[in-house]
Amino acid sequence: MKTKIITILAVAMMVTTMVLAQNADNNKTTKARGTSFLSLGPIGGFGHSWTSNMDNRFKPSAHLGIGMIYSRFEHWGWGTELTASHEGYSTRLGSNGTTQYISYDPTYLRMAPKAYYFFGRYGDNVRPKIYLGPSVAYKLVEDQYVDGPGSTEVQYMNAGNEMLRDWDLGVDVGAGVNIRVAPYTWLNLDADYYHGFLDVTRLNGLNNMNRSLRANVGVMIGI
Repeated sequence: MKTKIITILAVAMMVTTMVLAQNADNNKTTKARGTSFLSLGPIGGFGHSWTSNMDNRFKPSAHLGIGMIYSRFEHWGWGTELTASHEGYSTRLGSNGTTQYISYDPTYLRMAPKAYYFFGRYGDNVRPKIYLGPSVAYKLVEDQYVDGPGSTEVQYMNAGNEMLRDWDLGVDVGAGVNIRVAPYTWLNLDADYYHGFLDVTRLNGLNNMNRSLRANVGVMIGI
């Protein structure tokens, strides 16, 4: 019985040693190829935002902030982004001769954790990816702009009664590619779509939910 136990323990120790050695080799290979499991860097993006159930016009939308990705496994990674995000919508009010164009331009502090799936293998210079995750935002400030009849000048309106609510929650889905430009440094290019779940306006019963479509760029540096 003791012999069997010793044999089992010996085999287990050999297997464990082989696994640890393999992991060490993988880590050395990963480092040698200029790859790091954890990376941080600046991110930004530009596109179009709107709300559901409104007569929407093109509304420029941009964000800027910092991103983080942890990719311990070859194909799976987790990360998050913290950004200052200009969103909102632009709409037309009135009819011919009395038409006004009003834009609501909130700035959100937005946190967006994500799950990533990477194609290819460690060491590849180009890694396509897809990602999905929730996104929660708190409104920091809201501006309003109006373009009245017979005037091409857009005038700022200091909103006494804000149109948009303070909180937003939704889901973000996207796809893109990571390109290694230097050891431990990646250029991230992607496009994403945001789909809000909350009624963000104070117009009762209209279910105006945030939407956006953006192209994004970031530089991730391994640490």
